[in-house]
Amino acid sequence: MWTAESWYMESRKWAEANQEFVRKLAALHAKTLKHALPGVPAEEIFRMVKDLNRQRLDAVPSYVKYPELRGMRSLLEAEWRGLKDGAGLSDEYLAVYCGGLYFYHHYIACGKIRPLWTIGADESANAGRCSWIFFPDSDHGPLIANNLDSTPEEPFGPPEWPMLNEHVIAGGVSSGVYLDETPPEIFPAPVMKIAARYCRNTKETVELLERYNYFWGPCNLLVVDRQKNVAMIEKTSCRIGVRWSPDGFGFITAMTAEHPDIHAYLEDRRIASIKARNLPANNCDMIYWKKQDERRALMNQLLDEARRNPTLETMRAFIQFRDPERGNVCGNGDVYAPGCPKSEYTIRTSIWLLHEGRAMWWAKEDERPSYENRKPDVTFTNALLWD
Repeated sequence: MWTAESWYMESRKWAEANQEFVRKLAALHAKTLKHALPGVPAEEIFRMVKDLNRQRLDAVPSYVKYPELRGMRSLLEAEWRGLKDGAGLSDEYLAVYCGGLYFYHHYIACGKIRPLWTIGADESANAGRCSWIFFPDSDHGPLIANNLDSTPEEPFGPPEWPMLNEHVIAGGVSSGVYLDETPPEIFPAPVMKIAARYCRNTKETVELLERYNYFWGPCNLLVVDRQKNVAMIEKTSCRIGVRWSPDGFGFITAMTAEHPDIHAYLEDRRIASIKARNLPANNCDMIYWKKQDERRALMNQLLDEARRNPTLETMRAFIQFRDPERGNVCGNGDVYAPGCPKSEYTIRTSIWLLHEGRAMWWAKEDERPSYENRKPDVTFTNALLWD
């Protein structure tokens, strides 16, 4: 049974064990907002985020349509107190840790805080662009892999067991939509935590995510269950596109979309943002977005190739793929055109061997790229293994 006390204690215990991570991520969110709002005092940014967090908690939706949210406000408030106490966060850093990304996506990137034309042609090029890949079988059983693509400033540690619950894996990546629609619901519903409690397979998870469409995103999401049912979801704030794998193989990657409706909407918003910012046609954002679309096409090709020989080595080569002609799945601060900023770094690559209960991983350290820096495997002794 969920109680305010259990949410507080669970949150506090986790934050105490991960203090450095929580503090660094809060500081990174604060830095991101400051960069996106030049000239706005930090105290004003913190005030706006705190006000928005309070407005969201006050906006409790219909319990008829969303019965799982009954009593959720008190649980969230307890969870946030646990984060604050466990990590020793100030009220300001707690605010940006809990609501900074929502504030960025729904108020800055949508042009509500300042005119969109004041955003430069390089801000979207610094948004995380991760990838997830799933093989239903291999010489080591089912495999799932992830690239964490971001700035080297983002904190991370060894990979954890990737399960949403004992039945389902859900791995998410960035979407990156300028001038997105405003969702009619703003309550900070913990959608993935709700899915973890109530969903036992991919179908049930997708149905819940569709019903809670207005409470999550923008992002892309890979959902997999123990029966190897795979859903590939591409999501804006108000729209959702779901594609189902016909054979259990699947992937999602960031800052691009394959679902035809979401792809068309994403292209429309990109063009609108270029016009709103009065940028030339061949600007750094357009070059960056083209590269993300090219990576998605490349990953489709690599997945087709992998189907013929789905081994652990095939997965490693896929998730860490870099080729001067075909393109990259794994990033290393690549510059796509003269005068453009560096793209993301793959700061961590993880491959989970779900039948064996272990993970292989690689991590960027200083100037050494992640794909050259294998780390000791992580073993999950209490994990429920996959067949």
